Amino acid sequence: MSRAVATNRSSDPENASTDLDAVLTDNAARLNAILGRWRSEDGSRKLPLPLARAPETATLDTAQSQPQPESQPPAAAAPVPSPQSLPQPGAETPAPVEAPSTQAIPAPEAPSTQTKPRPKPATKRPRAEVPVLETPAPAAKPNLSAPKPELKAAPLRAPSTLRIEPVAAPLSQPAIARPTGTGKQQGELWAALIASKRAIKAVGWFSCLINILMLTGPLFMLQVYDRVMTSGSISTLVALLGLTAALYGIIGVLELVRGRLVTRIGVEIDQRIGDRIFESALKKSVTNSGSPIGAQRELDALRTFVAGPAPMTFFDAWWTPIYLLVIFLTHWTLGLAATVGSALLLFTAYLSDTRSRAALLESQKAAIKSVEIAETGQRNAATITAMGMLSAYRNRWQKFNQEALAWQVYASDRLGTISAISKTLRLLMQSIMLAIGAALAVKGDISSGSIIAATIIFGRALAPVEQVIAHWRSSLKAYESYKKLAELLNDVPPLAARINLPTPKGRIDVDGLRVAAPESRQLILSNISFKVEPGTMLAVVGPSGSGKSTLARALVGLWPPFAGTIKIDGTPLQQWNTEDIGQHIGYLPQDTELFSGTVRDNIARFRTDVSDDEVFAAAAAAHAHDLIMTLPKGYDTELGSFGQHLSGGQRQRLALARALFRSPAIVVLDEPNANLDRAGDEALAAAIDDMRKRGQAIVLVSHRVQAIQIADTLLYLERGTQKAFGPRAEVLKLISGQPAPPATPATKPATAPATPSQARAPAPPSTPSAA
Repeated sequence: MSRAVATNRSSDPENASTDLDAVLTDNAARLNAILGRWRSEDGSRKLPLPLARAPETATLDTAQSQPQPESQPPAAAAPVPSPQSLPQPGAETPAPVEAPSTQAIPAPEAPSTQTKPRPKPATKRPRAEVPVLETPAPAAKPNLSAPKPELKAAPLRAPSTLRIEPVAAPLSQPAIARPTGTGKQQGELWAALIASKRAIKAVGWFSCLINILMLTGPLFMLQVYDRVMTSGSISTLVALLGLTAALYGIIGVLELVRGRLVTRIGVEIDQRIGDRIFESALKKSVTNSGSPIGAQRELDALRTFVAGPAPMTFFDAWWTPIYLLVIFLTHWTLGLAATVGSALLLFTAYLSDTRSRAALLESQKAAIKSVEIAETGQRNAATITAMGMLSAYRNRWQKFNQEALAWQVYASDRLGTISAISKTLRLLMQSIMLAIGAALAVKGDISSGSIIAATIIFGRALAPVEQVIAHWRSSLKAYESYKKLAELLNDVPPLAARINLPTPKGRIDVDGLRVAAPESRQLILSNISFKVEPGTMLAVVGPSGSGKSTLARALVGLWPPFAGTIKIDGTPLQQWNTEDIGQHIGYLPQDTELFSGTVRDNIARFRTDVSDDEVFAAAAAAHAHDLIMTLPKGYDTELGSFGQHLSGGQRQRLALARALFRSPAIVVLDEPNANLDRAGDEALAAAIDDMRKRGQAIVLVSHRVQAIQIADTLLYLERGTQKAFGPRAEVLKLISGQPAPPATPATKPATAPATPSQARAPAPPSTPSAA
């Protein structure tokens, strides 16, 4: 309805207000529909909404394990299967890899109104020494096509309990339990906070002095009413005023220093843990769908909270009992009234937590999801616009955006109500304090100055409580950010210090390699074995989906092997330092991406200790120097985000120059000629010939015949298994049944290791080289 009104909006001024009212009414009805859905579903809920669990992480495990007989021995006594007994990925459905420390989460039962006894938890299986591949038993899929009750607009009123259903929760993957942010890695984040304990103690001492000096005002009023008003001494008034002004000046200086200290504490925390979080987020995004930008936002939220006024509020809150004690010293009746009022305000603070925490967390999660969808749409704006996907994609974003707005409205209503109640109680209690003080003064129990002093102290005692309520939303956001960062550091522990190994020569030995997808734990490659000698080229071929790109990721260390070994110069890849071995590897991924910066920065891998000659040498090795000189500013041309103003072939050739920077011993090229024209193919072939002459080991993944013809050895993959490996001519005969094109002998042959379990072509005396 709102779209029709918006598109057919009349230019008549008299109808402008009517159109706006219609839009606002329609938006309110949509929010009421969402809140009505929560209310209608609340009656069938067994438990309230979890306070700190994202709905999208609550995936269901449809592959439930079968119950074991009572006489069956425990799982720890089962023998570890041999590699031959593990399932192969050649089947139509690859077997999921069960994580060693993960237990399957059973699918939730349908809600019921009857109370059922909670079953006893099953005995946990002992952790096995080696991960075991298991094929889960088929389970009944939930009925996702069941008709949903019609949503009706209802008055915008907060439901008694909350519930929000996960949107597009994956049901086909088994849930993998993730460790929480506790333990050693949580201590790593906590240590970054505690490292500023001296500054934190200083803030505490400054807060102590400030709160003591806050008694200046009440004492000044007490002396004015009890001494100046009775004696009429102007000199006493001037002396009291001067002393009070000096003390207030000290309070101002202490507040300034305390604020600057808190700001610098936040900056120090960012400097201590920022690099670690950035690296952990990047490493996790390699094997996960997470975004490093999200981790940086969480760090910004935590730093902003620490450097803001909220922590000082918690320092001031400890002085509330002391202020109440001072009021008790004035008169016990006033102290009792102040204690009751403080208890009421503390109760409202408790209500603000229990009645708004879940709504605030769900609003943040839905807002994060909508922001991710918007960012993805901006990166793919050309595809969305060209294919007419704008309306459908906007509706998908609007779905999560409305979800976030509904939760925000709901939480704001509750927080606003509690905040109004607390302010009303504070004003009422101050008036009650004045009334009680006046009654006591009439009786002669206290002086008139004590009335004003006790009222001011009472207001100061209640101020931190109100500030805690006002900063409660930011406190919850900081707490969630802390937990997410601790979980990130827990998932990506710091690498242990390793010895710097000698510069590799480029010999690659792969034996019994098995690779599983990091997220789904689906086995992709099984029993892959081959060798690549320096100065030779291995071409990896096979149909789409056979695992060629997965093999390339495993060779450069992006995806860790599930089983088997990858050795470089006889040393397992896991024993090499990541930064050191990365400098000796040139990698051109299938999805070529350039970074924001100049052409020179991209080729030099953003290193600062690089000379211009090294950059020119890398461009010449990729035969891309002439291409770079055609750009507007040559090597100083700014590429922008992802180098979008360049063609696909230009990006690939610049990325090839980056891969060949400083002549790495190993070069892994994944579809390097996918976007190249004939001139680009010729430049690639010439670059590969130069690599051979320099003694570099080359692994090339391609479907092009031109790339296959210049290879020394071929590795043929099909459905994740190795079908053939050996000299190019022999493998081509094996897979096609036709003679291979003639080739001239070149470098030393790379003989295939004998493995009877895999089909291989016999190695001839000499190895053919380039056609």
